[in-house]
Amino acid sequence: MGKQRIRLPDGTVACLEMHSTRQIMRDKGLDENGDVQTYHTRNVLRRIVRYMPYQNGMTIKITVAQTDVRRPLIVTDTPSARFLFNGKLMVSDVTGSPWARKGETKHVVNTPLNYTKTKNPRAGPHWDRAVSAAEGKAMVADLQRYIDRKR
Repeated sequence: MGKQRIRLPDGTVACLEMHSTRQIMRDKGLDENGDVQTYHTRNVLRRIVRYMPYQNGMTIKITVAQTDVRRPLIVTDTPSARFLFNGKLMVSDVTGSPWARKGETKHVVNTPLNYTKTKNPRAGPHWDRAVSAAEGKAMVADLQRYIDRKR
């Protein structure tokens, strides 16, 4: 706790004692590992999967499994995640085919991907931007309601 002496205009001296901003944020659950951040990450994860491509559901299942909602980060660590997220085709440096053998490298070409939209009609590239643009205000309202309930 930090102490600070304050001299008021009438000459009165007061001693102000308070926790650091970091401690206050942690106590209120507003730090990186707090319950407010956990709630928000869980809410974003629940909503972002609607904007992810769904062919057999593996990318979404892996994203849900890999994301630790106690951290402010949605994780999709799969070999296909980069090109699915960016919405551009990647082809083998050796054959020029989208299918590469083990050990072959790929590079991005300027051919947009066509996403299957049967299961997720909003599927497309840059899921983070899409969910933020479409549902950002709703997520902010959800988060505010959560914080208000904590008071």
